[in-house]
Amino acid sequence: MGSRARGSHSLRFGGCGAAGPGEASAIEQASRRGALIYAYDQAAWHGADDMRTKIDDPASVLGGWIVDGPAEAPELIFFDKDEDDPKAVYVARFRDDQLVSSQLLGSKDDRTLNDLRKRMIKALATAKSAFAASGKPLCSDQPFNSVVVPPEKPGGPILVYLLTPQTTFQSVPFGGHHLIAVTSDGKAGPIRDFTKTCLDMPLRDGNGGKPAALAITHLLDPTPTEIHVFTSLTTRMPIFVSTTQNDKLWSVEGTRIRLVDRKPAR
Repeated sequence: MGSRARGSHSLRFGGCGAAGPGEASAIEQASRRGALIYAYDQAAWHGADDMRTKIDDPASVLGGWIVDGPAEAPELIFFDKDEDDPKAVYVARFRDDQLVSSQLLGSKDDRTLNDLRKRMIKALATAKSAFAASGKPLCSDQPFNSVVVPPEKPGGPILVYLLTPQTTFQSVPFGGHHLIAVTSDGKAGPIRDFTKTCLDMPLRDGNGGKPAALAITHLLDPTPTEIHVFTSLTTRMPIFVSTTQNDKLWSVEGTRIRLVDRKPAR
């Protein structure tokens, strides 16, 4: 998995103060998905650190990882290299950002993965192949941190997020994050980019201090996205998002998204 320079952060769910009726559902979705992406990403990070204390040469044994479960209690599974019938190798459970238990599975343990988890693993491979075939540029020389989100409704798509990793405490990537929805029949949908270009946001001011907040102009959506929520949770900083489609300014503080101002019509 990609390099990381992140701290922990307890999830704090919030509302969408002052948003219009047509925006509320998009904001609620962004808040919910952002919290889940963050929780899954944190579980993968901390679980990987624990896994490495139990497996001497992970690259020779493991085919990858997925995380599922609710944001407050995710479960991490590292699986083997059997592409046709993957099996669990290591399992870790978390509660409120804390590792609760972990286990390296042996020959006497049940290593079987259920059908949904197998679908998630296949969806991850499908999404990675689709991105590689797209020819889109990478924003880092480090591999993506992947987050696979189970279907929100029965029969719905599996959401695969390919996230450019944060590799330094001096900046955080805003660009280079992508979403690929993989349908129930295993087909990859269009690649959803969250920015038009690569973009690293400095986390230190000119004097080396930490700014009170971050600010970004967002061109692709009328409301903040799950990536803004994820980044606010990751940096533990509020983010002011200016959406150019409707000339609105939003505040994203963890999972809380609220409208700050609307510029007058020109």
